Amino acid sequence: MVASLESIIRDAYPGDGAGTSDVFRMQRARAVHQSLLTAPFTCLVSAAHAINALTREPNLRPAKKFGYQFKYPHVVITNGPATGFIVALVAYILKIFYLVPPNRLKTVYIESWARTTSLSLTGKLFLWAGIANKFCVQHEPLARSIPGAEYAGRITARLTPVG
Repeated sequence: MVASLESIIRDAYPGDGAGTSDVFRMQRARAVHQSLLTAPFTCLVSAAHAINALTREPNLRPAKKFGYQFKYPHVVITNGPATGFIVALVAYILKIFYLVPPNRLKTVYIESWARTTSLSLTGKLFLWAGIANKFCVQHEPLARSIPGAEYAGRITARLTPVG
């Protein structure tokens, strides 16, 4: 599905440098109904996968061809699961210790439109930790009630080309 969406974006903006993407499979930070006693261990495995994904040379932008300025992702976007929080936390730590350039790994958190009256646990963690560069909420009344949140509006993607 991600490959289809990226292909549509590239086709819609030919020659415009729409960018590239790499897809990584990661261990979930916590499975549904998983014991809280074992969750720290699966979170550590998830963090190790995140370190690999965020610091590995991209398949579509090899340094030999493009230089090292594109080695690290520019933006990390997540919308809610605990795994997204782990990825953002790893990105934040990599920047704190100057292991990646400061202009990379910008983090955007988008609280789902399904959350109409309160933030999800992950949303609360992002807000409390302050690790997101942008904290967005898709439900306008909820966005207005959260200090520092930006209203993101409805974000959708069409997976079939228009035309």
